[in-house]
Amino acid sequence: MDLRDIQLEELNILREFCRVCEALNLRYYLTAGTLLGAVRHRGFIPWDDDIDIAMPREDYDRLSRHWREVISPGYTYQDYRSEPNFPYYFAKVRKKGTYAPEPLLRSISMEQGYYIDIFPLDICPDSDKRATAMFQMISILDCGVLAKVCPDFVCGYEKKSARAVVTVLSKLPLKFTFALREWGRKLLTLGSTGQRLCTVGGQHGFPRETYQAAWFEKTALVDFEGQQYPAPGQWHQLLTQMYGDYMTPPEKEQQTGHLEDIE
Repeated sequence: MDLRDIQLEELNILREFCRVCEALNLRYYLTAGTLLGAVRHRGFIPWDDDIDIAMPREDYDRLSRHWREVISPGYTYQDYRSEPNFPYYFAKVRKKGTYAPEPLLRSISMEQGYYIDIFPLDICPDSDKRATAMFQMISILDCGVLAKVCPDFVCGYEKKSARAVVTVLSKLPLKFTFALREWGRKLLTLGSTGQRLCTVGGQHGFPRETYQAAWFEKTALVDFEGQQYPAPGQWHQLLTQMYGDYMTPPEKEQQTGHLEDIE
């Protein structure tokens, strides 16, 4: 399949996801490169090969509990609750019977089809120090999970102490590591005002994936591949936070998607 074929498959998954959210009365927003593509290209970024969605934590958890009640037969939802070996902090909606090359996951027994990414929109600690700790904690716990379930995973941490922690985590039961991840997130956000939100586990990390909650108080509709989808009301502020001068495309050598990065 060429890139456009992949994009069209993902667009079908997005439509199914939207139908599920409407049936369950859930809030969601285009985010990251998908939102950027909607604003700058009125569709996919020409070289992009994935779709990113953000959901308020409350709606994200409701989707995790109730997706089986409404999802169409050709699709499935994956997170650490539905798939015992699912390694990521965020979730995916996949189309069954398709193939998406994810080398790290090829040895895991679960659906491997084309997908879109669903990120929980969590409360972010008010202080940058605690917010940084939250991003780092989830990152290293995710590395521990990947090291346990993916034989080809290579830890990217250079510090010996971090690599040692990943090694220890890879020996622990997955349920314990997942519980530790949830417990740590809740602990680090205790006492937070909720004025800041974040999407942990994304490509850009702290501080680029931290936002003012006020940016999401209203919803805007943006055009994406011929249809309108919800975006944060103050999407300009979000895109500026994440990309800076987001209307200027990157240099040619930087115009790569996830599949090209894998190759």
